[in-house]
Amino acid sequence: MQEAQADAAATVPIRLRTSLPGCSIPYVPYMVPVNWRRSQLSTLVNKVLQTADSDRKNVPFDFIANGELLRTSLDEYLMQHARSTEEEIELEYVRSTLPPTFRDSAKQDDWVSAIDASEPTLVLQSSFDGNVRVLNAEKLAKSPKTYVPAYARSSMSLTSARWLVPKESVVTGAMNGNVAVWHAPKSSEETVQVLQAAELRHHTGPVTNVDVGSTNNELVTVLSAGWDGCIAIWDVPRNLDYPTNAESSTHTEKPRKRRLQNSGKKESISAAVETIQAPPPTLVFAQVPTTVHASAAKALGTKQVAGANARTTARLDGDQVYGAAWDGSVKLFDMSKGMAAGEKTSDKVHLCLDVMRGQATHAQAITGHMDHSLGLYDFRDTTRHTALAIAHAHGAPISAIRSHPDSSNLFASGAYDSRIRVWDVRSPKQALFTLSQPRDVSGDSQKENAKILALDWTMDGNSIVAGGEDCRISVYQGSDIGKEHI
Repeated sequence: MQEAQADAAATVPIRLRTSLPGCSIPYVPYMVPVNWRRSQLSTLVNKVLQTADSDRKNVPFDFIANGELLRTSLDEYLMQHARSTEEEIELEYVRSTLPPTFRDSAKQDDWVSAIDASEPTLVLQSSFDGNVRVLNAEKLAKSPKTYVPAYARSSMSLTSARWLVPKESVVTGAMNGNVAVWHAPKSSEETVQVLQAAELRHHTGPVTNVDVGSTNNELVTVLSAGWDGCIAIWDVPRNLDYPTNAESSTHTEKPRKRRLQNSGKKESISAAVETIQAPPPTLVFAQVPTTVHASAAKALGTKQVAGANARTTARLDGDQVYGAAWDGSVKLFDMSKGMAAGEKTSDKVHLCLDVMRGQATHAQAITGHMDHSLGLYDFRDTTRHTALAIAHAHGAPISAIRSHPDSSNLFASGAYDSRIRVWDVRSPKQALFTLSQPRDVSGDSQKENAKILALDWTMDGNSIVAGGEDCRISVYQGSDIGKEHI
């Protein structure tokens, strides 16, 4: 009995800090019972906040100790880290968020290679069958609109897709190195044959990904990154003169070429043969220098080819381009100057990359690696290595990564282990949540460990849309994720 009373009376000093606007409490020691957990600590913070504002509502908080979310009592934490109750513990508190839950999924015809959920109520996806599909985000069971290339040369496995102009046009990358602009015609048909308004040819190998930057009244910036180590930039007219699909696809005359432009003229040209000659890229950045191999160069009709480590992925962020490659390089390029503006190095094989959002100056790139780890590179400092490394983030290579659209701290990763994880850079030692499909969804035991190949946040930041080897689009729904203001 005396031992129980002694344990109940044991206390430990803590200090509490936060980056949440308007939620700071005095940064002084608080003596609290060692058996307290997250809920009691959250009550303490709310009571202190309410002493200054009695009308303030209770808000649930999570607590981070030394880069790790507190999921135990303070006593257990001290024991795990071999610390005594006389040592002061500093805790950072953040708004607590419930994990997203599996909401729905829809079967597709082939592996899903890319997802763009930036348009409200719609999910754009590309597949390895060479088709682009648009699904109703609220009613996934509804048959998608399927856009099929109108001629065989374009029927190549698609690796990526993004809206060029929402609901009007799409840009895709393919395994044959082609970057193409597609029309998204309004039609009552579920399957629509479409022409490519432009083929943006530069890459000598498969395209890893495409991205679309900020737009003005006339032009849209398009980025493509490839296995050849290059990042290409095009300025594409918003209102392309799309070819018409009206005529028969049995037309046999040789294709006519015309330059990529918005002439305002409408020509009726066969869907089977139409192609438009595009100008060369506005800019080309070399993420990985190419090397000369005579036999391969002869086969490709070029003087240079890239080695195995040249495979590059890249993202646009305003006038800046972030790139990462298998050779371990992470680079920042400035489009306004047409040159590299920063470089980081590592021993990692980078498979995917995104830019951390939600802050005035992003300047941070997050990457997923072949060795199952994650890395964050901060271009605001001169350090050439990772600013944050998360080892063993997944149980397999990390194939997809996407930062939260509003929060500067949250991002999601997907991997070949079939798992999606949501991370907070303030707590890098463990993921906030781990998401996976219910086992009874696919109806195929062989797909239970299917690779995640693509994911994206919806623009409100409350849902994650994912797909991959299981040939499904899945939605995980949450609420108030990444919300910082209280």
